[in-house]
Amino acid sequence: MRVPYPETAFQLGDKPKWISQRLSTWHGIYGPLFDWRKDFPDTSASGMLNFEKMVRAYWGTLLSVDDSVGRLYAYLEKTGQLDNTLFIFTSDNGLLEGEHGMVDKRTGHEPSLRIPLVVRYPGLTTTAKTIEAQTLTLDFASSILEICGAPPLPKTQGRSWKNLVTNGDPNWRTSWYYEYNYEKQFPYTPNVRALRTNEWKYIRYPHGDGSADKHMAELYHLKSDPGETTNLIADEKHKATVAKLKKELDLRIAESHPGGKDKMPMDEGIKGELPDEKIR
Repeated sequence: MRVPYPETAFQLGDKPKWISQRLSTWHGIYGPLFDWRKDFPDTSASGMLNFEKMVRAYWGTLLSVDDSVGRLYAYLEKTGQLDNTLFIFTSDNGLLEGEHGMVDKRTGHEPSLRIPLVVRYPGLTTTAKTIEAQTLTLDFASSILEICGAPPLPKTQGRSWKNLVTNGDPNWRTSWYYEYNYEKQFPYTPNVRALRTNEWKYIRYPHGDGSADKHMAELYHLKSDPGETTNLIADEKHKATVAKLKKELDLRIAESHPGGKDKMPMDEGIKGELPDEKIR
């Protein structure tokens, strides 16, 4: 079975230029990251792309994680500890696999932001349920402590989702703030400041010195366009929405930084050099 590029890999006409500029870099679909996998079997006769090899290797890694979780589950069940164990199946970050012409993480787009969250603990619910709410990695510590009956943390940005799971929480977050700062060792992603709500995604790319943003912003209506195929930032119909989202984003940034000062490095532009071999 062939592994095609995602449809959005080539839908870049309404995207900021930096996304096209990084296509041939370490974090682009035409970059040397895929050629680096020299240990993969030679599939040139079948026409398989190095991109496909990389994706298949990633799938294999995920299968190994599934197998390990299964063995752990079986052991706990065998030893009578299963129903007294809190299972949280998750990840540290999402991963772009060709979406928008990119690989890796770091960006404010959905494949980079979204992570799985599957929880099993019989003391929380009597039946399995799916909850459509925005949780963050910041919530893990508070949630685990409350479920285990431990004292809460004195100060944390996250909040426990125990009540959200057991009874529902009408005051649960409906939006949150994401940031990424330009890295000299990975000069393939600019400074990112983004707001994700239940309905919208708004992404800005600050220059780093207080001047005008270095790149065009992005606006996606996630309810109708979960794949972020159409950037609405230039659509006059959404001018008021952009203003509202920008105001909330500025507020969240101020709340998240000491003294309201959002310090970030200078965006030195998308570059093509490889990262240091020690951190590849």
